[in-house]
Amino acid sequence: MSGLEGGLATALARGEELLRRAPVAGGTIAIRTPEGERTAAFGTAGPGGAPMDAGARLQIGSISKSIAGLAAARLSVEGRLDLDAPVRELLPWLAVPVGVGEPSLRHLLGHTAGWIAGSDALPGERAQALALGETVAGSRPGAFFHYSNIGYVVLGLALEAACDQPYSQIAQRFVLEPLGIGDAMTGITGAQRGELCRGTVPPRDDAPWSPGDGLAEAPWLEPAGADGNVAATAAGLVRLARAFAEPERFVGAAPWLGEAVALATAPAAPSGEGVLDVGPHLPAPGDRYGFGINVEPTPCGTVLTHGGGMVGYGAFLIAHRDAEVSIGVLISGPGERPYAELVARECHAALLAGRGAAAGTADPILALHVPRRPLDLDPTLSDGVAGTYRSYSPWVPHLEVGRDAGGRLVLRAYAGVEAPTEDVPLVALPDEGARTFRVGSDPRLPERIRFEGVIGGVAQILVRDGGRFARVADR
Repeated sequence: MSGLEGGLATALARGEELLRRAPVAGGTIAIRTPEGERTAAFGTAGPGGAPMDAGARLQIGSISKSIAGLAAARLSVEGRLDLDAPVRELLPWLAVPVGVGEPSLRHLLGHTAGWIAGSDALPGERAQALALGETVAGSRPGAFFHYSNIGYVVLGLALEAACDQPYSQIAQRFVLEPLGIGDAMTGITGAQRGELCRGTVPPRDDAPWSPGDGLAEAPWLEPAGADGNVAATAAGLVRLARAFAEPERFVGAAPWLGEAVALATAPAAPSGEGVLDVGPHLPAPGDRYGFGINVEPTPCGTVLTHGGGMVGYGAFLIAHRDAEVSIGVLISGPGERPYAELVARECHAALLAGRGAAAGTADPILALHVPRRPLDLDPTLSDGVAGTYRSYSPWVPHLEVGRDAGGRLVLRAYAGVEAPTEDVPLVALPDEGARTFRVGSDPRLPERIRFEGVIGGVAQILVRDGGRFARVADR
């Protein structure tokens, strides 16, 4: 079996295991090496659907940021955009978060503006941007890497102002069309719903999933912002990876690409997203984020990656120039879980025949589902804030606030792309208001939770960076 076929077989084997042990309906894989290119599929196109087609379109989530990063880099190398200009030069109406400094476009591209990760309260990009003025900045621009979807939403609005055209057209005309990724969609609307593979989520959002629970179809959303507005095939995703790995191959249609990739892959942040280490993978200590791409120094040369998660979809991209390897994985499953990354990194390690690869844990799927003990949700032990809260947003449908076994007040969620995937400490901030907490122990973190509507000493409303949740009966 060739290296390419072996890598594909490894990826498909892990995909088949996910079908049995995770809330995943199916997925697609594309791999390109010097031996050629292969695509394959496993499972079904959504829960109980037809067999997955290798040419199916799925949402790629935050890999859309790699497209936005290339668009900004292209405009910069062509002299049409000053990346160091303050964002408000292009968006004078923008109210930046309370804090220090005026972030530039470069800060948004590298997730170093100091802004919150995102807001699930409003669907419109301009409305989300307007609500930023009600949040706080956790650190000065450029000082701290903190992944921010809202930063890329604002970046997309700034590119619109610079180019005087909708962002969905910018992504198509400035990046996707020149790279020959003609099967991608941008600015997805309900009119295109039938052209996409259905997304998959667990049937319950308020408890851990187990194999006997089955699967449910994901609710429909219409993503339009630069943080995650693209759907593509696995072949289209691997072509995007190849543009990062081998830009010289595209010189005829995209003569700007070499300079743009060099700019986008020059680290723009002091740290990066890290590497999923539960399965076989190349270790990358010292990884740093560029423009919509994670830059990972490995024993086998620099590897470029990015993941994507949407409600019902997961994706991962790997571009490895030194090995001439490009990988794209798309999954119909909950986007908050790194299933696509697990498949992609294991495939990558197999393609390199284990050179420099770490083994990870013996059971990586089990490692992604560590059991958690129930929280103490008694509100009398926490100034009336502990309990169960719900919203109508599929991004974060359900939250628990309670005391863990160590007595810490923590925030917990079981589902939701914009929800925490592990328990997060809540740190009281009395100087910012009664019943106001920072989400996370690091003082540089900007996320805030405030509890309101106190009746009989018990808060009825949780406000998470503008998103409102209502107390409900404990399940």
